[in-house]
Amino acid sequence: MKKAFILLSIAIFAISCTTDFDDTKIKTIELKVNSNEWVENVDKDGINLYYSSTFNVPEITSRVYSEGIVNVYITYDNSQQILPFVRHNENKEGVLWTRTVDFDYSVGDIKIYVTNSDFFKDTPETMTFRVVLVYQ
Repeated sequence: MKKAFILLSIAIFAISCTTDFDDTKIKTIELKVNSNEWVENVDKDGINLYYSSTFNVPEITSRVYSEGIVNVYITYDNSQQILPFVRHNENKEGVLWTRTVDFDYSVGDIKIYVTNSDFFKDTPETMTFRVVLVYQ
């Protein structure tokens, strides 16, 4: 009797933990920001320079926003890396700095940010991104 109860408990647990993925949708969107399209921004105190680019993405509906998953990847050296993307650098003068590429999103849009740790005015190069939406 104990074995039957244990098996029944395991079966009920397994059924209650499964998710029906038959209705799951995956949408991929390619984005590109040319070097001359980055917008310079500073914080409310007029310092801490960063760059941004905003994209209209109507596929991010209120349902995707509240119940789905939005991931953004940067295409870099023939590979992809999920954001945030962080790289440590050194220039020819020996100056060390870090570049961070991250994003946020709301219903209908995505905003991508590029921040250099030294806040030096250095417009980012052309970058390509892949947005992946997972929703039901």
